Amino acid sequence: MISKSNQDVVVILLVLILLYLAVWIIGYFTHKLPSFISALNITTASAVVGYWTIRQFQLQQHYFELREIVVLGIEVIIFITAVYTIASGFKYKWITTMQYLVFGIHLLLLLLGLIFMFTFKINKLL
Repeated sequence: MISKSNQDVVVILLVLILLYLAVWIIGYFTHKLPSFISALNITTASAVVGYWTIRQFQLQQHYFELREIVVLGIEVIIFITAVYTIASGFKYKWITTMQYLVFGIHLLLLLLGLIFMFTFKINKLL
């Protein structure tokens, strides 16, 4: 039997995966895929950094780990490049390609998280 908090995480992961797939399908058929992907990358990076910030206010004492700093740094870079992509009018193909790559990586991580939730039994998540 899966716990209530784990069920909530599974539902959130499924909704996010469906959101990513919907953005890809709608963007592809409306020929606005680069702008949709960049907007979703901005939203995702903001959500990750925002979640981390809120969690820091809830903790009494926190030790910063290297992997935590690396992930946050990468998400900040993703945010900046997505904003730059939109501001530049998508005239640089390499940065648009980078947005596609980041979109794919985020989607892959969501899928791996879902597989992890179904594969391992966790007594308490977070």
